[in-house]
Amino acid sequence: MIAAFALILTACSTSSTTTSSTTSTTTTSTTPTVQAPGDFGLGALPGYTVTLFARPSTTYTAPDSVVVLGSHIFVDYQNVTAKDCTDTNTSTVVEYNMDGTVAKTYTVPGPSDGLRADPSSGLLWVTSCEDGNPKLVTIDPATGTVTPYTFPPTPHGGGYDDLCFINGMAFIAASNPNLNSAGVNVFPAIDKITLSGGKAVLTPVLMGNATATDMTTSTKVSLNEVDPDSMTVDSQGQLVLVDQAGTELVFLKNPGTPQQQVSRVPVGDQLDDTVWATSTKGRLLVVDSAGNVFWISVPQFIPGTVYTEGPSDSGTASFLGVVDLKTGIVPPVVVGFGSPTGMLFVPNS
Repeated sequence: MIAAFALILTACSTSSTTTSSTTSTTTTSTTPTVQAPGDFGLGALPGYTVTLFARPSTTYTAPDSVVVLGSHIFVDYQNVTAKDCTDTNTSTVVEYNMDGTVAKTYTVPGPSDGLRADPSSGLLWVTSCEDGNPKLVTIDPATGTVTPYTFPPTPHGGGYDDLCFINGMAFIAASNPNLNSAGVNVFPAIDKITLSGGKAVLTPVLMGNATATDMTTSTKVSLNEVDPDSMTVDSQGQLVLVDQAGTELVFLKNPGTPQQQVSRVPVGDQLDDTVWATSTKGRLLVVDSAGNVFWISVPQFIPGTVYTEGPSDSGTASFLGVVDLKTGIVPPVVVGFGSPTGMLFVPNS
C-alpha cells in the first residue's frame, strides 16, 4: 500500500525553508506491531474490521495526529507536555514503515498537535502548544533535519492547531481563542501561513464571527468559532474546519481568494479529525490518544462518505462515526476508544 493523503487531496506551494537547527533524530528498528484483526475492547458495526497498527512505547506515549507520506506513516506522540508550553517537555514524531516497524524518531518542542505533509517540498510541518506560546518546526525525512520557526504575537491570545495544504497555499487553525464579553470570537479562526526567514507569516482568511450559509437550513448565520481545531479537504476540494467545542463543520470554497464562500453544518457534538473516503478500496488509520493506532476497514467504502471522531470530552464520547451532511446527524460505527484524535483515509494503491 502506497498512499500520500496530502498528495491525493491537495496541492501546495509554500516558501522554502531557511536556516536549519541541529537535528534531533533517532533511527531504530523494532519487530512488526501489526496484529491480526480483533476487537481490542472496541465495539463495531458488522463489516467493520479493526487491526492494530502501532502501540506506544516506554519512551513515547499519547499519540495524537497521523500523516502518510509516500510509503511511510508518521504519528506524533505528545508524551507528558503542557498544552500551553509552560514546561520544557517535548513530543516525539515516529516514522513507521507500512508494516508498523519503526524507521526513525524525531524530537519536537512542546505537545505536538498539527502534523501535515507539504506536498510541494516533501517536508513535514509540526505545530505545538495549541493553547498558547505556539511553536512550529519542519522535518525533512530525507535528512532528519528539524527546522524551527517562530510565530508573531497571537491576536486571538491562544495557540495554533491543525494545518492544511490546498490550492498552492497552506492554512492553519487559530486555536483556544479569547472571547469578547458576549462570548464571541472576533479574531481570525483560520490564517494563511507561509514560512520565511525563520518566521511564520500569517494572513487572516476566516474571522471567528464570519457570515456563513447553514447547509441544513439554507439560511445565513453568524459563526462563532470558539474552538478551531482540525482541518481537512472534502471531496469537492473545499477546506473544512472542525470547530470542536462549537460542534460544527465549516466549509471554505476557494479559501484565501476573493471568491471565498463560507458554509457550515452544525453537528451537535464535539468532533475531532474528519475525513472523506475517496475510493471504494482503502482503510481508515485511526489514532486513539489514550492508547494505540488502528487500521479500520470495510469490504467496500462508499466514496464521499464522511468519517469523524468524537474525543473523550464529546457528548457522545470516544467513537468513530459517519456524518450526514444534510442533517448534521453523526451515527457511530465503532465505539469504545479511549479518546480518538487523529485519522486519515488511506486508499489502496
